[in-house]
Amino acid sequence: MTSIITMTGHDAHRAAVIARRTGDAFITGLLTASIRTLKVELSRRIVRITFLKKNGTVTTRFGTTIPAMASKHINGRGVDSDSRNVVCFWDVEAEGENKWRSFRYERLISFE
Repeated sequence: MTSIITMTGHDAHRAAVIARRTGDAFITGLLTASIRTLKVELSRRIVRITFLKKNGTVTTRFGTTIPAMASKHINGRGVDSDSRNVVCFWDVEAEGENKWRSFRYERLISFE
């Protein structure tokens, strides 16, 4: 059986970063596809995201990048999340002024 996989430039970049960080081809393919889907879902709705934090704890957040909710909090001076090799999202449950959260590609556990 033959499979054809198409990748955007962003997908190729994410795959290279994940491959370098994990050294696992299966995980690279799985996470690259998952992150593409996650980013689409974040732009459409509030998503429940579970990921491994830098300190090693597992956390679950509810986030989005829906323009109506997140755009007013973008000042236009930041760096694109793909340039920083992370997924960024607006945490809809966070307290305080800065509700932007991010995690490294390879730390994604699940989303729904």
